[in-house]
Amino acid sequence: MRIPKLNTSPGSTAKRHQTQPVPRLNSLATKYKMTRRMINLNLYRQNKEQKSQKLNCQKLYRKYKTIFDLSSDPIVIAEVKGTGPHDRMIVEINEAAIKHFGYSRSELLMHDTSFLHPPEEVDALLSWVGTEMNKNHHVFFEAKHLRKDGNVLDVEIHATQIAIDNSPISIAVIRDISERKSLEKRAIKLHQAEQKFRIELESQIYQRTEFYKALVHELKTPLTPIVLNSEMLEDNLEGKHKKLADNIKLSSLELLARINELYDMAKGEVGTLQINRTWISLFDLINEIASVLSPSLNSKQLSLQLFFRPHLPPVYADQNRLKQVLVNLLNNAITFSLPKNKITMICGFNQKYVTIEIMDEGTGISEDDLHKLFKPYVLTKSDGLGLGLALSKKIIELHSGKIRVKSIKNTGSKFSITLPANNTD
Repeated sequence: MRIPKLNTSPGSTAKRHQTQPVPRLNSLATKYKMTRRMINLNLYRQNKEQKSQKLNCQKLYRKYKTIFDLSSDPIVIAEVKGTGPHDRMIVEINEAAIKHFGYSRSELLMHDTSFLHPPEEVDALLSWVGTEMNKNHHVFFEAKHLRKDGNVLDVEIHATQIAIDNSPISIAVIRDISERKSLEKRAIKLHQAEQKFRIELESQIYQRTEFYKALVHELKTPLTPIVLNSEMLEDNLEGKHKKLADNIKLSSLELLARINELYDMAKGEVGTLQINRTWISLFDLINEIASVLSPSLNSKQLSLQLFFRPHLPPVYADQNRLKQVLVNLLNNAITFSLPKNKITMICGFNQKYVTIEIMDEGTGISEDDLHKLFKPYVLTKSDGLGLGLALSKKIIELHSGKIRVKSIKNTGSKFSITLPANNTD
């Protein structure tokens, strides 16, 4: 059978009715397939992204759960139901909190936090905490925790309130400060004991100073007419009797010097010894002292050699007090020097200090005596009160200076004084 050919000319009606529907159906099918493919791709991507997010959340949860569990500080998470003392229910705790309280996990969970505090803290402190948390969402305070075994711990707590799914929870980080509190209490007790001891010591020093004042007054009262009468006798007597009167005067003046030393030492111990400083010439002061002590030097046939560095600057010092120190040191050198020995004084200076050195060739000082040489009321010789060197040290220190000693037994001693140069403070 022969199939007739269709007319494919542009004007043919058959072509229009038979070929137009085919491309339209193909286009719709293609669009449907593409849309379906896009939907599936989006669903795949969304599913993959959700799985990735879930994995990330799980990793993050495990990370923070590990940090939470391994924290050395106890952490308590509670559900907040209100601001009252019993309105925080424990929902999670870490291992450190279990050790801290001594309870098991089951004994802590779903209990309100009030049972972990001593009864006296529950109403006042925990009510305040609830109010502050509701107002500021954060509070830091010190409290006490009651362990299962009955022991009470001092703690400091950092608590923060946040909302998860519109449900408020509190996170409390706890730190045991029992040791610190114990040290603080001990420090307070020591401070109170120190204050009590200081008051008692000040009272004793005051009483001793008042005693010294009375003693000095009682000793000086009869001594003054003895000195005056001995001077009158010395002026009106001759020969042997004049010598006796002179001995009485010298002994009286020596006793007066010891009394003054005793009173000065008492004032130095309580911080009332004062100095009145002016600019003085060491050259003039030391030559004056050498002249005053020349009779004592001549009596033992001792030579005193003085050396001054050229252009020696003046010193800002109390002239009478510095003279008192130098006389005391020279008198000691004279006392412990053998006849015909030599005593040397050297005055020098540098940019910071003026130095005075006194050297003798006497009996020297033993090692045992060197350690206690500047301590008051400690005797290193048979006479005196043991105050001369202690008072000298106090006077030099009031001038912001220092006094030192070096000595070799049976060879001699060297006393060195350093005073600030050009210092008016």
